[in-house]
Order: sequence, then structure tokens, then C-alpha cells
Amino acid sequence: MLQAIRERVTGVVAIFILGLLAVPFLFFGVESYIRAVPQDAVATVGDAEISTSEFQTSFARYRAELRQQQGDAYDEIATNQPVVRRQHLESLIDELLLRQHAQELGLTISPGMLRDLISQIPAFQHDGRFDPQLYQQALRASGRTPRGFERELRDDLMVRLLPTTVSFSTIVTEAEIDRMLRLENETRRLSLLEIPIAPFRDEVEVDDERIREYFEANTDDFLTTEEVSIRYIELDATEMTADLELSEEELRQRYEAASQRYLTPENRRASHILIETNAERDQDQARALARQLYERVLDGESFSELAREYSDDPGSADEGGDLGWIEAGDMVEEFEDALFDLTVSGEVSEPVRSQFGWHVIRLEEIRPPEGMSFEQARDEILAEYREREAEELYIEMSERLVDLVFADDSTLAPLADELGLEIRQTGPFSRAGGEGVAESRRVVEAAFSDMVLLDGTVSDPIELDRNRMVVIQLDEHFPAEPRPLDEVAEDIRQRLISADARSMAEAQAESLRQQAVAEGVALAELAADEDLEFSDNETVGRFDFQHGPDFLNRLFRLPAPDSEASYHVLPRNQGFAVVRLEQVEPGNPVLASPQERDLVSQQIRFARANAELMGLLDYLRENTRVRVVEERL
Repeated sequence: MLQAIRERVTGVVAIFILGLLAVPFLFFGVESYIRAVPQDAVATVGDAEISTSEFQTSFARYRAELRQQQGDAYDEIATNQPVVRRQHLESLIDELLLRQHAQELGLTISPGMLRDLISQIPAFQHDGRFDPQLYQQALRASGRTPRGFERELRDDLMVRLLPTTVSFSTIVTEAEIDRMLRLENETRRLSLLEIPIAPFRDEVEVDDERIREYFEANTDDFLTTEEVSIRYIELDATEMTADLELSEEELRQRYEAASQRYLTPENRRASHILIETNAERDQDQARALARQLYERVLDGESFSELAREYSDDPGSADEGGDLGWIEAGDMVEEFEDALFDLTVSGEVSEPVRSQFGWHVIRLEEIRPPEGMSFEQARDEILAEYREREAEELYIEMSERLVDLVFADDSTLAPLADELGLEIRQTGPFSRAGGEGVAESRRVVEAAFSDMVLLDGTVSDPIELDRNRMVVIQLDEHFPAEPRPLDEVAEDIRQRLISADARSMAEAQAESLRQQAVAEGVALAELAADEDLEFSDNETVGRFDFQHGPDFLNRLFRLPAPDSEASYHVLPRNQGFAVVRLEQVEPGNPVLASPQERDLVSQQIRFARANAELMGLLDYLRENTRVRVVEERL
């Protein structure tokens, strides 16, 4: 076939075809045909990209925040649905668009602004002051580096700088504030006649035929919960090495070989005088003052009194400079080097400089290392041996497990035979989870995945914990099915009774309204005739929530009455109300306090800024090429 094409596509035809092919290559380049979206990108925004790893990290952080906020109400499966993942990606795209636009406008975050903001974060402060060591520790604990964190913070500030700028540039006039106050503080004077639903329930009769018809028309409302049971193989290295033992001789040999590990570290109790540099004292002046204090201590003056008078460390100055017990690694390197060079209690170091300023340090007391006896360390040595063996065994067996799954994902039998593990089984569980391994959200997600549920294959290995993983396979699927009619008949009966009673109450309310309008019968008279509750000449504000949100929403949408009162039927709490709307009274801006006017001004500004921001995002999306790779979400 190719040879035939080659023989026929020659001469003018060949030139014409090559010319057509050359046009797009000329304008767009070869690369646009080779790679439309970078291989590791989940989306591109103009020339920038959002990598898969960046998206996954951000989404994991978002889910962790939700989990912390919602507690027991958090739904792992619901928050991992494709629609949620796409929504989160859209928010990242919006942030990137705003960041790009801010950069185009020349907006920047200065190093000084970034430094000031970081120093004000309470998590990085000790006794109300920024602590560099605490900063480093907090970042390490969260898996971040200072450079990475500062980059994230700068990007985050850039995204928020633009909306803030828009908000502060929004002008709100006094007339707008007055108009909003008139609306918010508006009241409506009315009389109302209440028709509760409850009395009508006793009048409703529902036969079996109607229940059956409702059931057949609404089968999806009465389904059983979909469930699965699974077979699984669990690789738990800790469990497999729990019975490992060492002889007393081997344990003692390990103790002797690592005896230094079983010593508690040396501790030193120290005091210091800190002299900082500031606007009134430069580096040379700080060093000179520290030197002067050092010499005064040597001349016999009280170290504690000098610390109380001169030290710039608010945490220790009032205590005479006392820092308590310190071990290696607690303080900055320069401080520790000077402290651990001192050998005698009461000895004072020459001034030493650190990032905090100049220190004069006095050694108060030395607590030498204390060793653990063999008997004290024995259990720890054995536990470490088992943990190390478990680690090695887990690495070996997990690699073999992965190979076996990829070699044959149709059954668990080869894995059980090769690894000497037992095939276990769970009871039925739903998407909400179950017992045992089914408590793990990862296991539940895998059990209801297409791979396991529809294809019937063995899942990919699922990490449950350190040195613990499982692979699962569907045992039985219990799809959602309509529940028996007998089981749900009473539930349907109550639904129908409630619906009919509501309709009857609304019909009576409408009938009474018509009597009041057409026949001129007063609501008070109608209430007496029907033995209903009546409220006369009541004033209702927008925030009188005791009437119920539906009632308020409908009431304040009604047009103001003309010369005569108007009559309406509105839902109210557990029933309906015939309302005689008599007067609409706008709020009086003159009565508003300055604080109330400021609050309304902020509400208007934020609402307008939000609308303008949404408009800006629409503009940026229309003028920026955004591409999303759905299968990488």
C-alpha cells in the first residue's frame, strides 16, 4: 500500500500535498504536533503549567484541611470525586491567572514585606518574638524547606494582592450606604392568620393501591445500600517478625557495640546576657557593651543583676539571664560552641556573636551523661532488631508482591502460594467502609473502583501503614436493589399523608384569603370562625428569623401595598399563613451608628470587589489559552 501511494503521489500532486502540510508547520512549528501539553502537566495556562505532582500535593492539602474542619462529618469518598478534583483544579487555574496578571501589572512582594509577614506568624514565635529555630523546625515537620515555603507564601500573597487592591480601590458613596440601610432595616407591618398542617393529617386516607403506584414511580428512592465483600492478602512485616528472638549473648554484644547510644546526653544549665543591635546601637557598639559587661562580671559584679539591667532577651532577663538546662542541638551553633567550651561552674565566656546579637554566657552547672544498663536497654535492642528485620523483610516481600500482581492480576492464589500468606475475606461493606481492612478509605476506594468492581482484577498494592500493605479482589457484589414494598410501605404512607395535608392546608389558606378579599371578612373574624391563631398589627424585620426563612424571603419580595392592604398566602413554619400586608417602612439611615455605617460600607465594597474580580477572571480566561488533561486529574 505504501509503495502504491509513493508511486502515485508524484509531480504536481506531490508538491501540492507537501505545500499543504508545510503551512501548519511553518506557522505553528513541529513541536505543536509532537507535544500539545507537557507530559507532566495536568493543565497549561498560557505559557505556564500546573504539574501533576503540584496538583496532587495541593489537592491532598485541601482534603487534609477539610478533614480537620469537618471531623467525623468528613466524607473521604465524596471529596475525592472527579467533580471535586476538577473544581480544585479550576481554583488553581484562577490563582495562576491572577498571579500572571499581577506580574504583568508590575505588582511585587518585597523581601522585607515577606520577612515581616513570616516573623508575625504565631507558629514561628516564642514568647511573642520570631524564633528562627522554631521556624526551621516547623517547616521540617511539614515537609517544607524555607525557600519552598517562602516561594509558596510569595505566590499566595501575589494572588491575594490583586483582589485586595481591587477592594481598596472601590469607592462607596454615602448615598449607597443610605440606600443599603433603608433596605436592610426595612420593616413590614402586617396581620396574619396561621393554618397549621398537623390537623389535616387525620383527614387524609391513603389506600394500598396509591402506595403501590407511588412506589413504582419512585423506585430509586427506596434502594438498598450497595455493598461488596472482598478477598485480600495482607503483608504485615511487623506481624511476621513479632516472634523473632535474640539470645542473651547476641543482645549483650549489640549493647556493647552501641553502648554510647544508651547514654542520656550531657546537659548544661546556663545564663546569658544578650545585647542586640537596633536603631540606636550598631554592631560595634553592641560588641563594645557586651565586652564591658563581661569585664564587669570578671571584676566581681553580679551577673544576674547585670542581666536584669542590660539583657535584651525578654524571656530570661527577669530571671537574671537563666536559660535553664540545655543539651546539644537546643541552641544556635555559636552559642553552643561557647557554652560547651566552658568547663567549670561559674565560668563566663567572652562575648560571642550569633544571629540574635552578642552573648555573654555563664555556665551554672553540668549534668553529665547517664548510661542505661543492659537490663534497661534490653527491650529496646530487641525491638530495634525486630524493626530492622521487618523493614528488610517488607522491602523484599513487597517487591515480590508487586511483581506477582503485574504478572497475573486475575487471582490471589499465586501470591498466597509464593509468599506463604493467607487469603482472607471481609464481610459485606458499603462505600462508607466496614471493619478490619475495610476501615481504610484507600481499601474502600479500591474495592469500588472499576478495576476491582467491574473488571474483577486484583487491585494495585495498597499501603495501609508503615511496613503494611494489602492487595484485594472482589469476592461478591451486592448491587443496590429496590427494597420490598412491604418494608417501605409505611414510609410511603407518611410521605403521602404529609403531602396531602400540606395541600389541604394551603387550599384552606387560599380559600380564607379569597373570603377576606372578595367578601371583606376580617382576618380576626375568620380566625374565630375556624378556631385559628391570629396576630394583629405585627411589625416584622428582615432578621426576625423566628418566622422561618421561607416566610421572610417571600414576605420581603412582596410589593408594597397601595392605598389599601394586600392579602397573600405564604409558607410559615409548619404550615401556611394568610398575610394582610398593611405597610412597608424603609429603614432610617439617620438612626444608624458610625459602626453600622462602616459595616455596610465594607459589605458593599466586598460585594462589588468580588463582582469585579469575577469579571477580571472571565476576561483573563477569555484571553488566555487554558488546556486541561482530564485523564491526569
